[in-house]
Amino acid sequence: MKLDITENVSGVSFNNVPLDRTIMEDTLKIVAEAGINVDMISMTAPTSEIFSFGFTVNDDDIPKLLGIVKVLRDKDCVAPMINSGNRKIVIKTDEMKKCVGYAARVFEILNRLNAMILMITTGEDEISVLIRNADADAVCAAFEKEL
Repeated sequence: MKLDITENVSGVSFNNVPLDRTIMEDTLKIVAEAGINVDMISMTAPTSEIFSFGFTVNDDDIPKLLGIVKVLRDKDCVAPMINSGNRKIVIKTDEMKKCVGYAARVFEILNRLNAMILMITTGEDEISVLIRNADADAVCAAFEKEL
């Protein structure tokens, strides 16, 4: 098991977005045009014609992001919630491909430590979690010991 840790990560969330609009596409395009690299893109399943989506950016890009928030709000009437100063932890192991319950173990640790989970993305052999910086040291130590 390998842990990759990235500090100074901001979570950017858009909630209650109308499903019939191209808000996610437009947002990612405007963010890219501003020279901001996004990571950890996530989206909820639509409910009653609305959905939510989010992504992470480096804290250093927040001034650029704030510069385009007005453009996003004027274009689509949706303003993001931005949560800065977090840590992204990526758990990577081939064990996830063949071991039932690996994700359950990860979430059991996070819940036991009362870590606030801000965003989650997964792949075949990795789980990425964005958590508050205040929770990160204890979480990393527990992951190293228990996974």
